[in-house]
Amino acid sequence: MNQHFKNSLQWVFLIFSIILIGLFLYFSNGLVKSLGKEETEKMELWADAYQQLIRADTAMDMSMQWEVIRNNKTIPVFYTEQDGTVIGHENVQIPFSYSFGRDMDAADTVEYLQSIIPMLVEKKNYFEIEMDNWKQYLYYDESILLQQLHYYPYVQLMAVIVLLMLFYYMLLSTKHSEQNRVWVGLSKETAHQLGTPIQSLMGWVELLKNSESKEANEVGEEMDKDVQRLRIVADRFSKIGSDPVLEKSDLRQIISSVAEYMQKRTSQNINITTSLPEEPLSAYVCPPLFAWVVENLCKNAIDAQDKPKEQIHILLKQEEKIVIEVVDNGKGIAKNRWKTIFFPGYTTKKRGWGLGLALVKRIVEEYHHGRIFVKSSTIGQGTTFRIEL
Repeated sequence: MNQHFKNSLQWVFLIFSIILIGLFLYFSNGLVKSLGKEETEKMELWADAYQQLIRADTAMDMSMQWEVIRNNKTIPVFYTEQDGTVIGHENVQIPFSYSFGRDMDAADTVEYLQSIIPMLVEKKNYFEIEMDNWKQYLYYDESILLQQLHYYPYVQLMAVIVLLMLFYYMLLSTKHSEQNRVWVGLSKETAHQLGTPIQSLMGWVELLKNSESKEANEVGEEMDKDVQRLRIVADRFSKIGSDPVLEKSDLRQIISSVAEYMQKRTSQNINITTSLPEEPLSAYVCPPLFAWVVENLCKNAIDAQDKPKEQIHILLKQEEKIVIEVVDNGKGIAKNRWKTIFFPGYTTKKRGWGLGLALVKRIVEEYHHGRIFVKSSTIGQGTTFRIEL
């Protein structure tokens, strides 16, 4: 599965999640509105029964009206005079925090009830009861259940989101752990597989170097250099497969030795230069692995060459952190690929496993707790990789 397809799946999942959340909130709010409308209808019936009770003669049978009044056990009701003074209430729970934790007296209760009325006026949650020479107002608020239902969908969504985040974190942790095991296993096996033929080659090299033939001696000397190189490669894989030991090292020496090595083994059309501070600039690194990082970045720049003359420049400087930049004037990288290039398996070459930059990122970030990223890149002009330690 390529990275483009993975990104498409992520976008599909995100859009689907947003639609699902939108539908959930829409239907939840619809339910709340329906319940609110039902409570309003109940209060209209309740106010009508209350007005009939006030106006009724003593001889009339008002049992049905009384039943309507008594059946309201959830909706808060406030009775006020014409001037807005509260004279009674039902189903009203006064919050404990309103009195700042002390026992509430009658004055506190009246003050709290009066503070609710302006809000109910704004909502138009009231009925006017008219008599011959006076008026009374009945105010009502949402039931506690309905108030809780306003927040319930959001609380539920938050709980689901938290659970999904925990699940996602667990998946990432599991994936990261599996990747670590794969890297370690692959590195150990590679180092082991290289070890046997290297030992054999070392024996043959010694035979050539000890030969009486001058030509054989020269071949042995050259082969010895390549064997030593293979030993370095095996040692690097061995260190990736274990916990590398970090030691305080002068980065100037590591970078200059890599630049010199790469210059000797690349085309004359490629010029590798360095800008190093005059004073030693040290950091705690694993020298073989960090040299591999710089070497891989240089090889990546060489592979990206598309000009008759290729320039690779390695810069080392001290800012807030130690900074290493590898700059080339090659083909450049499209901005939407700046992060993708560090994924295992990503490659633009016909041959190759796409592990070079993935190894670089792992060495810098996992083992040296640094950071590597594409600082800048322009198609047809070149790329700058930046390492911060």
